[in-house]
Order: sequence, then C-alpha cells, then structure tokens
Amino acid sequence: MMDNPFEFGRELGTDELVDRQAEVTAVIETLRQGTKLFLIGPRRFGKTSILKTAEDRLVGKNSVVLRFDAESFPSLDLLVSALIAAAAKSLKGKVERVGDQITKFFSKLRPELSFSITQDAWNAKLGVNVASSQEAHVGLLVEALNGLEALAADQPEGRTVGLIIDEFQKVIEIGGLQAESQIRAAIQRHKRVGYVFAGSKTRMLTDMTMDATRPFYRLGQIRFIGPVPSEDFEVFLKGKFRAGGFRVDDPDAITRILQLAEDVPYNVQLLAHTCWYELRNQSATNPASLTPEIVDAAMLLIARQYDPFYTQIWSALTAIQQKTLLAVISEAGAGLQSRKVSQFVGRGASTVQRSVGSLIEKDILREEEHEGATRLRFEDPFFSQWIRAFPARAAGLIQA
Repeated sequence: MMDNPFEFGRELGTDELVDRQAEVTAVIETLRQGTKLFLIGPRRFGKTSILKTAEDRLVGKNSVVLRFDAESFPSLDLLVSALIAAAAKSLKGKVERVGDQITKFFSKLRPELSFSITQDAWNAKLGVNVASSQEAHVGLLVEALNGLEALAADQPEGRTVGLIIDEFQKVIEIGGLQAESQIRAAIQRHKRVGYVFAGSKTRMLTDMTMDATRPFYRLGQIRFIGPVPSEDFEVFLKGKFRAGGFRVDDPDAITRILQLAEDVPYNVQLLAHTCWYELRNQSATNPASLTPEIVDAAMLLIARQYDPFYTQIWSALTAIQQKTLLAVISEAGAGLQSRKVSQFVGRGASTVQRSVGSLIEKDILREEEHEGATRLRFEDPFFSQWIRAFPARAAGLIQA
C-alpha cells in the first residue's frame, strides 16, 4: 500500500501543486526581471506553496531569493535583522569579506554580524538606535530595502535578486498607513530587485493596490488567487485514489469532496487524506470504492477531530454572531441584508452588517467578489460543516 498522497498543513513542493502554473510563472518572472507583483488570495488557497515553488525553481539558477513571512515577526526591526542575515548568507566568499560587503550595503543600519559555523548561518543585529515606536521601524525597513538594491547592483551580470514578503499586510498593520508611502517612495526607484508582496487579507490588499488614492496604486502587477479549477482537481483526485488501488466508480464521490471543501485546496487535500484512510481500513480482499457515503463519513470524522478547536471559536462568539453564521450557511452567503435574515437574527440589518464585519475581522468569514456579485464565505469551510453537524442540528435548524 502506497503512502497517503494527499498532503496538507505544510508548504507543498514543485511536484505536488495542482494547477497554479500561471501563478508560479508570474512570481518567477517578477523576481527575474526586477519588477513588482502583488499576489492576493485567501488563506488555504496554496499561496505560500506557490511562493515556495517559485523560490525552489530559482535557487541555484544564478538567482538570490529572500523569502519571509511577515506574521513571523512581532516587530519590523526583527524582520529587518532577518533580511540582513539572509542577504549575508546569499553572498559568497570568506566571512570577513561577506561582513565587509554587508556593512557597506546596509551602512545606514550599521549591522553587527556574527557567523555560526555549526549552524552555517548568519545572525544580524542593528547598530542604530531602535526606537520604541513601531511606526519608526518603517524607516529601518526602507533602509534595508535600499541596502538590498545596493547588493543587487553589485552582483555579477545576469545574477538576479528577489524579495518575497508573505502576509505583507502585517507590515502595514504594524507600521501604519505611512508605511505604504515610504515603501513605495523607495522601491519605485529600485531597478535590480524583484519584489513579490503576498497576502491573505484580500479586502485590505485589494483596497491598498486598486484605490487610486493609495500609494501602492499601479505600483506593480496584481494577481488574485482563486480556487483550483474543479476539472483539474477531479483529475488529480481520481488519479491518486486509483494509483492507491481504490476504485472511483461513482463520479458523485469526487464532486462531494469538492463540494464539502468548497474547492479550497487545503480542505480538499485534508478531506481526501481522511477518505484515503477510511478506504484503507475497509476490506483488504476487495478493492474499496470511493463513494459519497465514504466522503460524508470522512467529513464527520474531521468535524469530530476538530471539535475542541471549533467549539472554542464558537463559544467565544456572541449570540448575534452565532446566528449570523447560521444565516450565512442557510442563505449560501448572499442576501444577508434581507428581512428574512434580520428576523432570524432578531436584529436590524445594520446590526447584522456589524456582526458580519466583526466576523471578517476575526478571519472567520471573508467576502468573495465574482462576476459583479459579492457573497460571504467561511475562511475554513470545515467550520461551516462543523456548525451544520453540531450547533445547527442541536438547534433543530438541520434535520438529522
């Protein structure tokens, strides 16, 4: 029996992505050509795996790629220190020479470098006075970006330098709105470094890049990440299940996986992963067959496994927020301003709208705009399935 081929919860590699070749190519070309790209997509849609795949394809091909997750750094000065250390690692030569180069490129930050032989890694501290104000840290980041441009200009002909900052909205949340104008003022003059700014706060990043009054307007290319086309996922799922010796005779089974996971790549992989084990646990004498019933059983198993986590989220919500989520489910995310929804929630449309806003802020819901229409979606589709299986059923809103 082959290992379970459905991976989730980690960055997928080059050979594991389903579709996404256009997005990977866009990232690679941006980094190679020294241009700018904003990559915007909800969580669980494979954004980080796209970035990793692009990085993997460039590393070792006369390219320097520095990639960071802004949410991993509680302050911008720590991000700056990590950037300088990564820049040092990208340089070749003796430790003393690399140290001299970094000191030259990032001279305004007066970096203090140390090299660990056992870890084969550089560490960097800023020699300048680090102000307590997070807004003031934006200036440090701007100087680091200028230093990276100086480093790129010093590279041999044909050697490219690229910077990827994932969850870029965190930089703006920490640094304040003035961070946008300061960063733009710096990087619009840069010609050697390719920048990819990615993020999952779709509304925030959309406003940031498409509002003509904002500094990042028309700064670079914008690419939105949507669901993987169902046809591509169907081929992928069928192929993996059949390669494992399982039958996929009922086409509704694959459709059911995509329906329950709402085509979100992470959730599709998780549900398929669980279905695989359900099938493996069946009789070994006859090839097990994937059916909608198997998929539903796997979905219920996931709901039970994640019950403590989902219960904690649900219990922390107000009664109005809980009713709003139930309304989102019953109305398929549309028409939340209707009288029917207001009557169900027991509050006026304005209260429902405020409740929706708070649920978006909590990263429980997100707005999806498509073909001129807007509807609400769960960030985690399986949370909505848990609500259906437990709170909604307990309240008698869904029949057993």
